[in-house]
Amino acid sequence: MQGITKRFGAVTALDSVSLEVAPGTIHAVVGENGAGKTTLMRVLYGAIRQDEGTLEIGGKPVRFANSAEAIRAGVGMVSQHYGIIPALSNLQNLILGAEGGPVLNLREAEARAESLARRMGFKFDWHQDATELSPAGAQKLEILKLLWREARIMILDEPTAMLSPADSDALFGSMRQLTVEGATVILVTHRLPEVMEHCARVTVLRGGKWVADKAVTDTNPTDLAQLIVGGALVAHEPPPARPPGEAVLSVQGLVVRGERGNDALKQVSLEVRQGEIVGIAGVDGSGQRELFHAVAGVSRPVSGTVGIGGADATKASPAERLRGGLRVIPEDRHAEAVIEDWTLEENSALGLQRLAPLAKGGAVDTGARANWAKAVAERFKTKHGGLNMPMASLSGGNQQRFVAARALEMDPKLILAFQPARGLDLKGTADIYQAIREKCDAGAAAVVVSFDLDELLEHCDRIVAMNNGQIHFPPPGQEKDRDAIGRLMVGAA
Repeated sequence: MQGITKRFGAVTALDSVSLEVAPGTIHAVVGENGAGKTTLMRVLYGAIRQDEGTLEIGGKPVRFANSAEAIRAGVGMVSQHYGIIPALSNLQNLILGAEGGPVLNLREAEARAESLARRMGFKFDWHQDATELSPAGAQKLEILKLLWREARIMILDEPTAMLSPADSDALFGSMRQLTVEGATVILVTHRLPEVMEHCARVTVLRGGKWVADKAVTDTNPTDLAQLIVGGALVAHEPPPARPPGEAVLSVQGLVVRGERGNDALKQVSLEVRQGEIVGIAGVDGSGQRELFHAVAGVSRPVSGTVGIGGADATKASPAERLRGGLRVIPEDRHAEAVIEDWTLEENSALGLQRLAPLAKGGAVDTGARANWAKAVAERFKTKHGGLNMPMASLSGGNQQRFVAARALEMDPKLILAFQPARGLDLKGTADIYQAIREKCDAGAAAVVVSFDLDELLEHCDRIVAMNNGQIHFPPPGQEKDRDAIGRLMVGAA
C-alpha cells in the first residue's frame, strides 16, 4: 500500500500512509484509537475506497470496488464488530455468502467446518443457534470464515480482545501454522506483548500518518509505546496500600442455571470491600458471565444471596440495584450497553434516567441530560461529531470510552466491569483503570472480569479465578502470582 489517503468530509483519516507486508509473515499494525489502523485495513479489504494511493498484491496492482472483489482476490478481514446473524446456526453463519452453488450439501459442509475448527483448535456445535455464542465464540467463528473462504491475506482486528490467555496462545499457534502454509496475517492490536512475541514486523500509525516500520527484533515495548503516543507514557503512581473497608458486595452460596439448564454457578461466594479492585480471571465460559449477570440483577439465582452495600439485593431489580449505587460496564456494548440508533445524549442516560440529576418529576430532564452527556463525553475524551449524533457514528474504542465514563461519572458504590478496556489503546486502558482506582479510593469497590490476565495483574489489588462455575482463591501471599492464578484457571492447582 503506497500513499493511501482517505478523507471523510473535512477529516483526513489517512494521510499518505504506506504499508509493506512480506508474504508468509505475521505483521502488526499498532497505534492509538483513531490512528487510522482500521480505516487502512478497510481500504485493503475493499470496504472503503481510498481517495489517493495505490495497492499491490503479489506485485500486481489492484483496486477493489467492494469487499466481494477483495475476497475473490484472497483478502479476508475479521473486524471488532462481528457479522454474526443470531437467528442462524453456527454452520449457516460460517457458509453464508460463500455457499459455492445453489444446492447445499450440509453434511459435506459440516464435515469441512469441523475440519477447519480442529485445525484451529476450536470446538463448535454446528447446529446451535449463533445467539448462544459468547463474544469469544463469535470471534472464533469469524476467524473460521476466513479459512472457509480460503483467504491468503488475513486481517485480524483485535482478535484476542475476548479470548483467554490459553485461547490466545492457541490462536497464535494456528496463525503461525497458517503462515508456514503460505498465508499472510496482518494483526491490528493494542497488546504490545503479542507484537513482541508473535510478529515479524510492526508498523506504527499516529493521527492518520505513518510513523515507523520496524523489525520486531529491533524494537521493544517501551520504544513502541513512545512511538504510538508520541512521547513517554506518564505512569500512574499506585496509591499507598490501605486496609479495605466495609463489605460492598457479598455473594453467598450462589447457584445459577446456565442456558442449557446446567449449574453455571456452583455455590459461589465472594466478598469485595471498600477500596478494593478485585479481578476475576478465567477461561471464557467458566461462569464469569453468569456471576456478572446475577450481581447486576439480569438473572435470578436458584439459591444463594447477593448483598450490595449492606442490603440484601437478591430479589432486587436492576433498576433498584442502580439506585443503590451499582454501576455497570457490560461485556458486549452493542447488546447490553448502547442503542446505536440513539444519539450520544440519549445513550448517556441509559439505565440512569430515574436518578438525579437526570430525573425530574418522573420524567427525564432534557437540560440536565444535555449537561450530563457533555460530562460523560469529556471524562475520557470521547471523539465524536456532536452529542446529537447517533452512537453508531463512533468508533468501537470511542463507544467503549463513552460506556465506561457513563458508569464512572455518577458516584458509584459498586463498579461491575466486564472487559472495561476492550479495544482501547494504552492510554485509554490506563485512564479507565485509573478512574476505577480513584472511585475505589473514595469508598467504592470494583469487580473486574477480564480475559487478559496481565491486565488484571497490573491494575487489581487481588485476583480470584473461576473454573467450571466455581471461584478459587489463590493461597495467601499469592493473590497476584501469575503462575498460581493460571493453575487455578485451568483446574490444575
